[in-house]
Amino acid sequence: MGNSPLNFSFNFYLNDETDETHVWAQQAINPGVFIPGGSCTLSGVVYNPCSSTANTNQRRRLSLERPLDGQYIGALDLFDDGGTQNYHGMLLSVQRRAKGVTLSSNYTFSHCIGDNADVAGMGPGAGAGYTDPNNRRLDRGNCDADRRHIFNMTAVAETPRFANDTLRMIGTGWRLSGIYRKSSGPFLTITSGVDRALTGIGSQRPDQVLASPYLDKSSDALTTYLNSAAFALPALGKNGNMGRGNVQGFGTWQFDTSLSRVFAIREGQTLEFRAEAYNLTNSFRPRDLNTALNSNTFGQIRTALDPRILQFALKYVF
Repeated sequence: MGNSPLNFSFNFYLNDETDETHVWAQQAINPGVFIPGGSCTLSGVVYNPCSSTANTNQRRRLSLERPLDGQYIGALDLFDDGGTQNYHGMLLSVQRRAKGVTLSSNYTFSHCIGDNADVAGMGPGAGAGYTDPNNRRLDRGNCDADRRHIFNMTAVAETPRFANDTLRMIGTGWRLSGIYRKSSGPFLTITSGVDRALTGIGSQRPDQVLASPYLDKSSDALTTYLNSAAFALPALGKNGNMGRGNVQGFGTWQFDTSLSRVFAIREGQTLEFRAEAYNLTNSFRPRDLNTALNSNTFGQIRTALDPRILQFALKYVF
């Protein structure tokens, strides 16, 4: 770099623990009650088998306790502020400056774990609260927004001021920048897609019967990322043995660039040119998976993030 001035900085941040308490969640207070066995009589009607998805409302708590009044009440949820979430993180950042060039990068290693709750304050939708209303910890797992590893790198380079008049007019003042981001995948919750517990509560999970839930981790288009044979429906009246948010999805990355220059027209008047490219390499990057076991597209990669997008702009300031 010759005699060019160099600046180098390194930063380290350790966020040992951040707690979110009194996080809103929902608890079902009128779920269906699983009644084992063959036929039974509920509100004067004989059902065989006694418990099925066809008579969920007849088996709800209030219907069993007060048949005349309870039969008119379906799913009923209680807003519960007893949820918690814990975040641990470490951030490393490095920056280096040379004449006309700036490089900056940072890496985050973190972990977020919590109940089936929402830090935005809204909570899950109706009928989608805790899988077991009597056991909040059954739904404790990796947060939906948890990304264990995140790496960002930016680079900005500007052409120098040339001594030659022609070169200065053509080549001086161009600024090229690039941003590269890579992160590990989110943690997925596998759902059975059916009401095996016969409680009327959604988002129930299956049993995991194979050690590895993955089939093809190449993450190519139309491949099957998750192995449906690794899961099985639990017995009727039971919740599955799988936890919430315990299967890691595929990671993602993106490389964006921009080229710009400001041209001085005359005093107080400038013309700015800017060209931008998102996903410059036009690479295939998979996105959401279907995680409902009863779907015929379960675990398949069928959608993608945006392809390469180019945009150009001119701005005249006067």
